[in-house]
Amino acid sequence: MSDFASRRYQDDEYAAYYADQRWTATRHARATHRWETAAIAALLDRIGMTAGAPAERIVDLPCGAGRMRVLLGARCRRLIQADLAAAMLRRRAHSEDWCLQASALCIPLADECLDLAFCLRVVHHFAHREERVRLLGELGRVSRRWVLASFFDAHSLPVLRDRLRRRQRILTPQSPAGFRAEAAAAGLRVVAIRHRRRLLSKQVLVLLEKHS
Repeated sequence: MSDFASRRYQDDEYAAYYADQRWTATRHARATHRWETAAIAALLDRIGMTAGAPAERIVDLPCGAGRMRVLLGARCRRLIQADLAAAMLRRRAHSEDWCLQASALCIPLADECLDLAFCLRVVHHFAHREERVRLLGELGRVSRRWVLASFFDAHSLPVLRDRLRRRQRILTPQSPAGFRAEAAAAGLRVVAIRHRRRLLSKQVLVLLEKHS
């Protein structure tokens, strides 16, 4: 993760903005939150993680201010909210959940102690392939079977527009084929992909399964 992103998420003022306004202040933000929530729920339904048949343990890393807490908490008996940024952890609305300050590159949990490792909006913060493979490998290590993550699509129009305009971005998009290759290097296979709007939006959700 870039030094700029790391410093920003550690800042108390930004953490307050992220908790209170980031996903509600604009129509686009609200629509993004609605889509992500619905798409994540559909992927969890696909693997049988429902309120009626909850998993035992899920980790949400990074959890931020706990935006996905209601969705994930209803589908497991124990939700572990983890984040590298202490400022973000202090903004959690549901402090009764297990709390863990940790990096996704080195998760202080035992091998295969979880039913699902959930990692939203993080992969694109890492510019180097070896870091992304390490991150995915850590998620796979702590999960018995399932990982749910996301990446930014390098083939989407917003990314292509930035390239044409020569805009410098600190986030790193990937092609779907590139993400699959890195997931395979980390011992994971892609089970399902959900694009928000194919080609028009960067955000892609991916359900992954550990190789048997």
